[in-house]
Amino acid sequence: MRNFLQLCCISIALLMVVSACGNHNITAEEVQKALQHQGLEVTKINVGIAEQDEGSSLQLNGVFPGAFELTLPAADMANREFVFIYEHSSEEESKLANQSNGISSLQMVDLQPNIRQKKNVVVIYWSHNKENPLMINQFTKVMDEL
Repeated sequence: MRNFLQLCCISIALLMVVSACGNHNITAEEVQKALQHQGLEVTKINVGIAEQDEGSSLQLNGVFPGAFELTLPAADMANREFVFIYEHSSEEESKLANQSNGISSLQMVDLQPNIRQKKNVVVIYWSHNKENPLMINQFTKVMDEL
């Protein structure tokens, strides 16, 4: 009986540890590393460097993004493409930001948004090609694996 109780306690403790690992918040750095793991060059930039429409704000529900320029190594890219990562304190806050009208107000000159929400982050891949974004496969794979 004593061994059974010890085994139950150990099992419960392991289950709690595994559950806690699966529920951690995602950071912009984790997204950046995952994109790099997909073979992309990911360079942190100042949000002000990214072109945007006159009078628009890149804030989403009061959160400024971690902004990165994406490039393909050894490729001559005619246009700049970006990924913006909005970190929120919880998954609920992130879902609310994703469902709000705030996303529709985000605009960048000549760029099309590809939006994904995962756990506590909203990630927007800004591409010049609306029908066939250049790095959509890498972006989708990263967001699915996070």
